[in-house]
Amino acid sequence: MKRKGLAFILTGAVALSLMGCAANPEQSPVKEKNMDKMLEAAGNTEEGAASYADVKAEVEKNYQTYQTSISDENLKVKVEVDAKVEVPEAEQLSVYRVSQKKISQEFLDKVRKTLAQESMWYAGEKVDARTKLKVAQEIQGYKDYMKDAEALGDKVLVEEYREMIAELEAEYEKAPDSVDFTDYSLDNQIQNIKQVYDNEPDNSFYEWLYSLHGDGEFFFGVSDAKDGNYQSLFMQNSEPYGNCLRYVSGKNGYDYGGNRVSTAVVGDDIEGIVPKTEGETPDFSGMMENGENIPCVDNEPLSLSLEEAEGQADALMEQLGLTDYQCHEKGKYAQLVYVLGMEGSDGNDLKYRDIYRFLYLRKLDNVFVDNRAGIKMTDGWQGKDYVKKMWESEVVAIAVNDSGIAGFSYLSPLSVDENVVEKSKIKAFDEIRDTFEQMVVIENASKAEEGEAAGTVSIKVTDVRLVYTRISEKDSFDTGLVVPVWDFEGTIVDEWGMERTGNILSINAIDGSVINRDLGY
Repeated sequence: MKRKGLAFILTGAVALSLMGCAANPEQSPVKEKNMDKMLEAAGNTEEGAASYADVKAEVEKNYQTYQTSISDENLKVKVEVDAKVEVPEAEQLSVYRVSQKKISQEFLDKVRKTLAQESMWYAGEKVDARTKLKVAQEIQGYKDYMKDAEALGDKVLVEEYREMIAELEAEYEKAPDSVDFTDYSLDNQIQNIKQVYDNEPDNSFYEWLYSLHGDGEFFFGVSDAKDGNYQSLFMQNSEPYGNCLRYVSGKNGYDYGGNRVSTAVVGDDIEGIVPKTEGETPDFSGMMENGENIPCVDNEPLSLSLEEAEGQADALMEQLGLTDYQCHEKGKYAQLVYVLGMEGSDGNDLKYRDIYRFLYLRKLDNVFVDNRAGIKMTDGWQGKDYVKKMWESEVVAIAVNDSGIAGFSYLSPLSVDENVVEKSKIKAFDEIRDTFEQMVVIENASKAEEGEAAGTVSIKVTDVRLVYTRISEKDSFDTGLVVPVWDFEGTIVDEWGMERTGNILSINAIDGSVINRDLGY
């Protein structure tokens, strides 16, 4: 058993938490999802086919607000809709073919020089190297767990811990006493994962990378922090898990979570952040035990205004040539940071820092491409092969504090390859509304079994927006179509009282089919 960091494990949990919806049930008014027929509908030249201008006029005339109440006692769902219906200021809507874009050496160099200037870079995995001390601490931890399992009489768990301890003891014999990461300077070039693993098969970090990404590419570097800034830069080009780049800078320690599998910013736990309310201590208990009273660092202030911070973020986007994106969401957040050598700790501990965070989304035809409500994922057998692939949502996330750019993430970038249908036709909102009112109940029916103590699913829809969304293309995981979609957003309280805010339902504006965000179509 090779050790994986907490960030790696959490990523899997986050990915699993994003899965869940089933395909359209038999009761659905949408019986079939056919890409060819959808494209035919988008390019419909028959008289009477609704254009975007027609639908925009319909919404502005009849749907300044959309209000209704829906209740189904059999499926135990109640829906209240009191939403503003938003359409973009666009001349037209289109359909685009897109693919996953790799992070290039040129872009990596541009980020490195723009954000870190002349900093030297060193092998990031050596900062948290597996020394004898670290392995010994892990061995002791598993011995404590094994004692608890023995006290409970759990023989299976005892045997598992015994095997883990044996593997760790073998690792301890080979582990170095100490590692100075500044002995491992980098040439700043993207590396092939299989090659570095073949050269160092005993390196647990390289083994972990290879087990996930195979013949992919990566770069993972850290600065020496002599200027007081702990900088880390990680990028991956991975066929199974997607492409991303993350830069983090801080005054208190390196960001160990930068080299995650996930390329998502879906759910703030990916970045370790929660919204910051003035005068209140941020609560991270949704991410970890005892997360209510985490203290704030005292050396990373946030006194600049939101407008000043946004100016810095916009300037960075311009410098990096990311001019096809626009800020979609912004606010003040509290972000977890590892603090090196806190008094009374075992060397590292958690505090938080205040940041402004800005999320940028791509715009096509002056319309946001918004896929943040879900991911495309396949995880199962295809013939004789087991296939696991993930294609998450394109987004740029920037963190700013008084020190400047504190974080930059470029996640799941798209290559816009072709305008498949220009001036797409779309369905009238009256039809979309009818589909929503039938499907929102079916898609969110209570999952409680008969006799189980559970309440009614309660849904409040507060926003309806026409946006672009990437959907799957027939027989291809790595290419997709960007199409206009109606997003219905709000809050769901499920039958067990758990609350979730965000996407309620997404409906393809061209053919009226319900978008399954987990399957990607």
